[in-house]
Amino acid sequence: MLLKKRSRNTLFPYLLRLPNSAVFCSIYISSLLSLFFFLSYHLISQFSILTKSTTQREPSPFYLHYVRFSSKPQRNFTFTDYLSVLSGVQYLRPDGILLHGDVIPNDFGKREGKPKKPFSIEHFADVAKLDVLLKYGGVAIDFDVFFLQGERIKDILKRKKAITCYGDEDGNNIGFVAGHKDSKFLWAWRRSYIDIYMASDWNFNQAFVSKYLSVLYPKDVYVADFICPLFNAELTDPQNEEVMYFFRNAMALHTYERSLEKSIESVEDLKTMNNTLRSWLFRNIYHNIQVPPVDPNFNDEVIPDRL
Repeated sequence: MLLKKRSRNTLFPYLLRLPNSAVFCSIYISSLLSLFFFLSYHLISQFSILTKSTTQREPSPFYLHYVRFSSKPQRNFTFTDYLSVLSGVQYLRPDGILLHGDVIPNDFGKREGKPKKPFSIEHFADVAKLDVLLKYGGVAIDFDVFFLQGERIKDILKRKKAITCYGDEDGNNIGFVAGHKDSKFLWAWRRSYIDIYMASDWNFNQAFVSKYLSVLYPKDVYVADFICPLFNAELTDPQNEEVMYFFRNAMALHTYERSLEKSIESVEDLKTMNNTLRSWLFRNIYHNIQVPPVDPNFNDEVIPDRL
């Protein structure tokens, strides 16, 4: 049996023959359904935009932070301090560079009315890094950290809330840390200095707690290798291609200047340095040499469950 094709206007006469209440009810229900689908679409769209804005963008504005609390306020910046800042300008390209440390705080905060007193001024600087990241976001580093593939930091922060620097199997290193203001990892790390601060253990809060939290918040934090190497950069031969591969692709390099016997205090020192990883790094920065692009297959993430 063939069905006759109904014309567009066929439904309209039937609708006219319905009682007024039924017509009104049909229109009312249709309006509600339309409103429901509109609101659903609108809310989903807004949620997608919100999700994208928090997980697919780096902190904005993007700041580079330094912290210095010194027992000698008159201390001038050193030549390597200058190179660290210069590396940020050239290889990180932040929206601003902020120096914190004009006023030394009295404590980390209070728990049950009792203030937590620091063991050393270095611990104050560690806490200050976490404070400024939770307030502004961005990257906070020591003055002996030097950027190389700085743009990778921004890329990683588009999918992670924080970046910490792998130290060794026992803990991470707070010489380099980055993140968003709403990072749970950074918040919990900062809170540890109030709840479980151990003044007698130099590395407990700044290294061990960071490691434990990276296991608890694996989706929140990226643990990066090769930034804080255990070996002496002054003794590393830049002709060693196998070793240099990792550092040419690294976000930054922590050289631990304070622990090195020979300091670099001028351009003349830079010219007469031995050919090492450290001299290669400093000369690249000083002469603003373009670092080769990152190998797309390079991976420096240390998976938290393998720490």
